[in-house]
Amino acid sequence: MKKFVLVLALAVSPALAHAERFVLKNPVGTFVGKTVQTLKFGEDTYVIVEAPRFSNLMASFKGSAESVTEDLRVAIPADESQPAEDLARKAWHVDAMKYSQLPATRNGQNVIVAVLDTGVDYNHPALRDHIFKNAREVPANGIDDDGNGFIDDVHGYDFDAKDGDPIDGDQHGTHCAGIIGSSPDSVTGAMGVAQGVKIMPIRIIGDEARGFLSNAAAGIKYAVDNGAKVLSNSWRVYRSWGSFDPSEPNLAILRAAIEYAGSKGAIFVAASGNESLNMDTSFERDPLYPAGFTGLANMVVVAASESRGGMASFSNYGAKYVTVAAPGEDIISTVPGGAFQSMSGTSMATPLVAGSLARGLSGSDLTAADAAERLVTTSTRSPLWTNKVRSGGVVDLLKYLQ
Repeated sequence: MKKFVLVLALAVSPALAHAERFVLKNPVGTFVGKTVQTLKFGEDTYVIVEAPRFSNLMASFKGSAESVTEDLRVAIPADESQPAEDLARKAWHVDAMKYSQLPATRNGQNVIVAVLDTGVDYNHPALRDHIFKNAREVPANGIDDDGNGFIDDVHGYDFDAKDGDPIDGDQHGTHCAGIIGSSPDSVTGAMGVAQGVKIMPIRIIGDEARGFLSNAAAGIKYAVDNGAKVLSNSWRVYRSWGSFDPSEPNLAILRAAIEYAGSKGAIFVAASGNESLNMDTSFERDPLYPAGFTGLANMVVVAASESRGGMASFSNYGAKYVTVAAPGEDIISTVPGGAFQSMSGTSMATPLVAGSLARGLSGSDLTAADAAERLVTTSTRSPLWTNKVRSGGVVDLLKYLQ
């Protein structure tokens, strides 16, 4: 594989000048800086390094690499929370998706769904019975009991704080987790779409609702290496957020991670975003990832629908990039502290699809690819969705599970 001298490879990326965290692809040589983590996907090795400035890293580096890129920032979209009084209205999506008619024998049992987000309140009364538990790990003993490279990862891992406690530092991840697998709430009617699953909290988003792309890649690898078959991703990288350029070269580590998940038979579910954009026509101007990747057979990108079956006003769309639609407006679900709250966004539609795929995998011999394709072919087609999503409509769970 061809190598390039680092100075030449980096000269085209001015955004690196003020960065403090970098991704070196297949580096050979030595440098002065703190190695945060090393990830290997196939034949490629990615070394994540902290340095005070790009110039410091370059001055110390004696060697070569295929590329050095800024470790991009990822963030959760700006979802719309609703005031508490709105909870008097029952969770409409539960009736719309006909949860009560779905086969109990295909409720997601024996399927682990990873939630890569702000963490999850795994003590929430509606969630605690549905949380993944690593039985080989002894809680809080400071030892990597199972030898998987992570200490005290009983319920998952926090890649932002680098510890074994993925408790929610916000509320976004807990809300997403509840949409996937929470127990029914008698007051609001909220409940998870797949209550037989085990939810694996992966915290990749830290303070100010942001994290690093390399942590997302590490979280994906951790999830599938520890048994997750569906990955729910309500976060993204978006050019309009800042001075960085989310192009394929500096997103190589994320593509590699999603491909790795596919090689392990796992489905990667991603939010399309909340800017009301036609991604088919706006993508070159405003690229958005991971939804903007093409050529990944194990990726499902989700738009948000509203209670009448049409597209939610905020949802991004475009049949080239977006796979299917699901309820995402005014969705009631769990939030930390044992509470419930209504939120809107493709962030909410994404875990609903993740839970639906888990149901498709349970009690069947479907492969990951088969489960994802069946979700498309069984969706309810509507002229409201023509050229907006590849499936042509909204997920039809009852038909999907027949």
